[in-house]
Amino acid sequence: MDDSMKHEDLLIKLRAKLNEEKIKLWEPPFVQTDGVVPQSLQDLAHKYSSQLSETTEAVLEALVELQTHSVERCRANQEFKETGTATLRVKVVLPGAKAKNLSIQKKLNILGSELIEAVATEINVDQSRVKLIVNGKVVKPQPTIAEQGIQNGAQVMALVLAETPEAIKEEDNMYLEMKATRDDATLLSECVDDVDDDDEYMKLEDQSGQAVQLPAAERRALLVGLALHARGRAALAAAAPQRALPLLLEADRLFSECRSSLLARVDNWPLLQLDIAWCYVKLRATHATHAGDAARRLAAARDALTRTYAAGGGTTHQRVLFMRLSLLQGIVAYHQNKRDEARSFLQSAEDDLNALRVDPSALLSLQELGWSAGAARGALRATAGDAPRAHDYLETRRQERQEARARNKADRQSRKLGVCLDGTPVSARLVAALADMGFPRRRAVPALRTSNNNVADAVRALQDDGIVASESEGSSDEVNSSSDHSLVEPDEKLVVELAAMGYGTAEARQALSLSRNDVSKAVDLLHQGDPSNPSTSAATSSNKTKKDKSEKMKRKKEREEAFARLSSSIAADDDDNLNSSLAEEEEVLAQYQSLL
Repeated sequence: MDDSMKHEDLLIKLRAKLNEEKIKLWEPPFVQTDGVVPQSLQDLAHKYSSQLSETTEAVLEALVELQTHSVERCRANQEFKETGTATLRVKVVLPGAKAKNLSIQKKLNILGSELIEAVATEINVDQSRVKLIVNGKVVKPQPTIAEQGIQNGAQVMALVLAETPEAIKEEDNMYLEMKATRDDATLLSECVDDVDDDDEYMKLEDQSGQAVQLPAAERRALLVGLALHARGRAALAAAAPQRALPLLLEADRLFSECRSSLLARVDNWPLLQLDIAWCYVKLRATHATHAGDAARRLAAARDALTRTYAAGGGTTHQRVLFMRLSLLQGIVAYHQNKRDEARSFLQSAEDDLNALRVDPSALLSLQELGWSAGAARGALRATAGDAPRAHDYLETRRQERQEARARNKADRQSRKLGVCLDGTPVSARLVAALADMGFPRRRAVPALRTSNNNVADAVRALQDDGIVASESEGSSDEVNSSSDHSLVEPDEKLVVELAAMGYGTAEARQALSLSRNDVSKAVDLLHQGDPSNPSTSAATSSNKTKKDKSEKMKRKKEREEAFARLSSSIAADDDDNLNSSLAEEEEVLAQYQSLL
């Protein structure tokens, strides 16, 4: 245990003693005069040193520190009442250095950018390297700090990013990637309803592999939030919590834009709360600065995890998540001087950690079968360390996910195909059969709809419309539209439909006759304004079709590139995070148990 943790432990104990005995260090007889420590304060230090088994010198130093903070706080409160100038207590977290405490005085009507600049000037760094955190939120350049919820006496954490050329470049790249992430998510969320059945874009799933349907705005917010969460987690893994925390807090803001019913079905949001609290621990911000925010987040995470797993029947990861949750709640309770509560949480975390240990030889045997270390570790934990059962467990789980995804794909395809006149779903198998016979899929689907999935009737209908089975799908449409201009009887229902769109009845009949009752082609002809010239209209329609196909291919390529970039940010399977060795958690647990 380092000296800073010992000192923090002493301060926590002394605050509890002072509150218990209602001692006010900022009032006589404890107040210092001309920098001289009064005898009453020395006597108090001697008394507490005996009770806490600490040296009198260490206790006196800690009491003077607490007294100084109390006097400064009283002075700041009085100044705020008289002048409106607020005093903000800033803890500066410098990479690779001891934290520094500052006192910044500003009016509350200044912009956030002015506060950021003031802190940066005070510590002599470029303001682009400073991120301020207050009440679990990143301070934005705008609006005013009062509008961002900052009040007199607020505890501010200032994260200072590393200044090495490599770190600066990495930081610049990170924010460029954040912008690219938003752009990619916007593209995919806006086109999700215009993709083919085989495309895999923006198919969100819950823990069981079931599809999650969302409006475009929520879909975009969730996707960007997931990507930022993944980047924040990567920064945490790289031992850079000062970079991770702003990313995680921004992910939390985006998650809040999704409806609560969705967040209740998945564990992403409570996992994010645990990661934010873990950042606080790594940044030594779980004492008075952010203990309240961490406690609120963890309590909400426990409620969310309990609801999620109660609804979903539980998973093998529950114990890992609740172990981390208990560990973090124990740490926060310790810093809030709730020692009995802290002991209870930490004991629960220790019990879970002991149950989660796995045999290295069993782990190796599963890895030799091709499973990742994380997946193997999780399976062993789920099967009480039985390697053969763990292998079967992994195979079954993979099969279940594949089946769930196949069902989701079939459901989506069924929705796209629609229903027949008798209300039964159009058969995807029969559509494929007609396509194999050479009929275009886009003509086979309506034929099956009107024939109530009767293949013979569908084939007759297609042939009656002049559609001939061909070797390559789509060629028959081009032949019939460009070379065979014999007229067919227009469908009166379609005439009425086009008339409702504003077209003349006579022109609608002519366009439908020329297009063989294909509404989309009829609209194209009417749009060109010359349905009576079939050769010109057909050629124009053909050119438009080619242009549309080119645009569609271009959009598909853009989607594929966006999906590739985005999927590289979001792990296909979050299990590795839950199936880690937990060595760091064990180390932190030991530290806090020794403090207690």
